Amino acid sequence: MTTSSRREPLLRGKGLGRLVLAGVGAFLVAASLLLRFYAAPRLIAAPANLYQTDTLLATDASYFDEGSLTTRRGVTLTDTLTIRGDPGASTGTTAVWDSFADLADRQHGVQVTSTYQRAIFNRRTGQLLDCCGAAVNDDTGVRQDGIGLFWPIGARKTTYQVFDVNAESAWPATYSGTADVQGIMTYRFVQHIPPTLVAQTAGVPSSLLGLRGKVSNVVADRYYQADNTFWVDPRTGVLIDIEQRILSVLRGPDGQGQLMVADADLKMSGSSQRQLATLARKNAAEIVTLRETGPLGCGIGGLLLILAATIPFRRHRRAAVSRRAKAPISLLIAGGCAGAGCWRGRAAGWSGWRPSCPRGWFGRRWSGGAGR
Repeated sequence: MTTSSRREPLLRGKGLGRLVLAGVGAFLVAASLLLRFYAAPRLIAAPANLYQTDTLLATDASYFDEGSLTTRRGVTLTDTLTIRGDPGASTGTTAVWDSFADLADRQHGVQVTSTYQRAIFNRRTGQLLDCCGAAVNDDTGVRQDGIGLFWPIGARKTTYQVFDVNAESAWPATYSGTADVQGIMTYRFVQHIPPTLVAQTAGVPSSLLGLRGKVSNVVADRYYQADNTFWVDPRTGVLIDIEQRILSVLRGPDGQGQLMVADADLKMSGSSQRQLATLARKNAAEIVTLRETGPLGCGIGGLLLILAATIPFRRHRRAAVSRRAKAPISLLIAGGCAGAGCWRGRAAGWSGWRPSCPRGWFGRRWSGGAGR
């Protein structure tokens, strides 16, 4: 077996290996494009399966205790917000979250207010959808719009309509700068909710409203107002901190008389801030992986494999061509009249010499010495 025949299977194996490398490289390049422009926009969204509890505290707060018919002042109120996702009712584009907020005086065991919301919203923009059983306190007639519990991924420095469960309506929240919260640079948004009629309560003693005259039960209007501040991680839409300055009052007929229901400045606890900051960092890392690291890694890896499959092949071809080009010269040198045995010269200074080869390299016979 000749040397060339022994090399043929080896060369065919190398060619197949290079073909496999090129195929895998092309696959990785295509995967990087699909991950960046197709998968990422669909995977970066609000989770459908979620369970989260946030706590806000208000010191030196006041509220009306219905049980004892007295106003308590200088107490600490705790607002606990529990959010639970409903993956069975969610889809690829919409999420369904149930939330329950409980404002209570734990020291005296009094529940001041409570609200329940079933929110349906776009998983990417955070926009609430008024459909599919959306309700506030089991009232499906409340129109939910604007942003709810989930802010847009990639929040902008602009004004958003933000839905307030207590006011049962959306009010503008305006960008007002940045702030560092738990090591994360957040966008701050401020929202002002003017006194808004939210409910009517029957059977309220007129004396509680400060009305003079004969005591009677009246129908009182309940008004709610608030100044809210939101600190949002713009990368992920995670609400890392919130402050709510709330005031709720009852007003008698024709606006006469007033009873304070709750007056509190609620601020998120440090433990809840840290929990949400951890969630924001986790979500941000996943977003970077889907948008940047993953596609970039696949693309670079694919290009390297393609180069590894092509560059060695070209070098092999160049080497082969080079050997073929040099072969006649090598044979010429090896077989030509270059040795001492090929020329017989005279011992005295090579004044005359004659080639022992019958013919020269150019087909002519040399018969004499130099210069002949």
